[in-house]
This record gives sequence, structure tokens and C-alpha cells, in this order.
Amino acid sequence: MTRPPRRPQESFSIRGGITVVELLVVIGVVALLVALVLPAVHSARESARVTQCRNNLRQTALALQNHHAARGSLPSYYNGTSLQYPLGEWDLFHLHSWRTPLLPYLDQAPLAARLDLAALATGPENEAAAQTPVPTFLCPSGDAPTVMGWGLKHDRLAGLGDVPLEEIPDEDRYSVVRSDYDAMAGIQTLPDPFPEKADSSSVDFVRWGAWGWPVFEQRTTAGSRLSSYRAGRFADVRDGLSNTISLVERAGKPTELLNGKPAVTSGNPNALYPGQVGWSASNTFLWSINADGVGVNESNSRGIYSFHPGGANVAVADGSVRFLSDSTNFETLVALYGRSDGGLPD
Repeated sequence: MTRPPRRPQESFSIRGGITVVELLVVIGVVALLVALVLPAVHSARESARVTQCRNNLRQTALALQNHHAARGSLPSYYNGTSLQYPLGEWDLFHLHSWRTPLLPYLDQAPLAARLDLAALATGPENEAAAQTPVPTFLCPSGDAPTVMGWGLKHDRLAGLGDVPLEEIPDEDRYSVVRSDYDAMAGIQTLPDPFPEKADSSSVDFVRWGAWGWPVFEQRTTAGSRLSSYRAGRFADVRDGLSNTISLVERAGKPTELLNGKPAVTSGNPNALYPGQVGWSASNTFLWSINADGVGVNESNSRGIYSFHPGGANVAVADGSVRFLSDSTNFETLVALYGRSDGGLPD
């Protein structure tokens, strides 16, 4: 029997790679996908950070409500027994802040128990506590808690004279973990034209907010001793709690920022924040008042400031949280800060 003839064996060619043109196309497609995806990822992450920031403010505002219900007032700006009234302007940087009485209402009772209220907030007795991060006081859009601020110790002011800030030795400094949220006492509104020989720091140019009643020896927020201070009460807020700011974002410490950049000057080449940078220590009224004409996200030393695009979060005295846009006009801020000025404008 005759076998059929064999077919010639088919041969296959296998290519060993791709061409340069194909590689460039692949790279272009990947780059396009990255360009499309990255902004969406960044936007999603920032949205989550804004939500966490709002939650931080909401928790702190709720703690204010609970403190008021338990003690009949908001926390005092100045806590502790180491210094007595009248308080010098320098003293106001070193007492325990309004945040410390809120710690038990923020699940931070063990940290509150570590504070020595008989000593200065900036003293060595409170160093360990002051360097403990409180997550509720930190906006996730800011730097890590390891980036701490510092200030000059209470008893070192007279001995340093005119030593530049950047040359102050470590033994004369105290270090603290920052807070990205602050209680603003009010807002400055200067008349236009400004009266000749008038003092811009006069209390006559301040619309006071929900945080109480300071009395100064010379009726100025700077250069005068504080004779007395009474903590604020919700009953003082005649405009209504839903129309009055209680807490604001003030991010970027320990660097002073102005319109998104460090506020470098010849006298402050490192743009060190001039007010209190830490959560545990108090502040002067000069740095606790929104300056005249300063809007949202213009200055972290003289107003509301955040790292969120388009605006900043604020808490209102009724416990709610709002997002104020960068375009919020100054007259609206005045109405929101003031406790008894007729409420929001039409």
C-alpha cells in the first residue's frame, strides 16, 4: 500500500520585540492615563482630608458645647494658677490655653491629667505634655506633628536683648506641637479715613466675638496689661449661635504665611510665626483677632487660613461647621465674628 506524500513542514517566524514606534505609543498612552488619573487621586485625597478637617472642628465644637453645659461658659483663654491678674502682654503667651479644658471632652483625659496647671504651660513641668500631638487639633492637610514650633521661655525675655530670633540658643526655647485650629476673639475694623493720632490697636476698633470680655488697663490689645478676663457665654451672643464663628482654621504654623508664601522680612528672615504655635499654651489678644481687611487664606497670623483649595473650614457657635470660600467679603467676616452686631448682612 502506497503512503501519501508528506507535506512540507510549515515554518513560523517569531518576532523578538516591538518597534520603537509601538514603544512610543505605549509610553504616550501610559503618560496620558497618569495625567488623567493623578488629579483625580489627588482630588479624592484632598476631599478626604477636608472631611477629616471638618470632623476635627465638629468634635472640638461639640466639646465646647459640652464644656458650656457642664460649667456654664466657654473655656477661658487663660488657665492655670502660676500667674495672677493683671497679666503683662508677655505673660499671655505662657498660660494654659482654651484647648486644655476641652481635653476630657475629646477623649484626652489622660493627657489632661499630665498637665501641671500650677506651672506655666511653657515650663519644663509641662514639656512632655506640650510635645504630645492631639490628633483633633491637627488638620491632615498640614505638616506632620513632628514639625514642632518653638517660643522663648517666660523668664528669658529680658536677658536676650536684641538677639536675632534665629540665634536664640536652644536652652532659652520651649518646643510644642502645633494646633491648626484657633479660637479667634474678634475682628478688627478700622475706619476709613483713619483718625489722626488714633491707635490702631484700640479696643474701640474691635468687634468682639463669642470668647468673652477682656479688660485692658490702657484699652489697647497691644502694649497694655490685661486687667481681667471673663470667659464667654452663649447668652452673650445676641446675634444667635448659628450666626457667630467660634473656631477657625489657622494652618501653616510654625511658619508665618502670607498669600501662600512664607512672610519673609529683614527682621524675620525665617518667617517664624509671631503668635502662639502650640496647642497647650495661650496667646495674646493681638494675635487672636482677625486683622482689618484680611480675608480667608490671606494670612495665617492675622486671619483664617487653610491648605484646602478654595477656602477654609470654620466652626459656628451652634456646633455646625461651614466652608468659607476665598472670595468671602470682609463685611461678611465682620458679621460672622461679632457676637452682637446684627447678624449677617442682607
